[in-house]
Amino acid sequence: MAAAFNLLKIRFDEISNWMFWVLQAFLGTFQLFYFGTYLPHKKPHTDEMKPHNARTLKKNHIVAMLSCCFSGYHHEHHESPQTLWWKLYQLK
Repeated sequence: MAAAFNLLKIRFDEISNWMFWVLQAFLGTFQLFYFGTYLPHKKPHTDEMKPHNARTLKKNHIVAMLSCCFSGYHHEHHESPQTLWWKLYQLK
């Protein structure tokens, strides 16, 4: 990353590089927290969410992928943590 940053400084000004690296990392962190942790575990908890208190978000398959790499299939993830993220929809 350091090499890429310094190579990009040849073509772009430093503030643009910082925006590219920092803004992207911040938005990705927010996306993972919101769609991958907060929404699947927020209250109220229902009987369907037991024993992990995790829900599968009620969106279509494309929205699930765009939201955060199928983090919306969170109950399935807790039931089968060894399943690859792109195959979680098959467990629904």
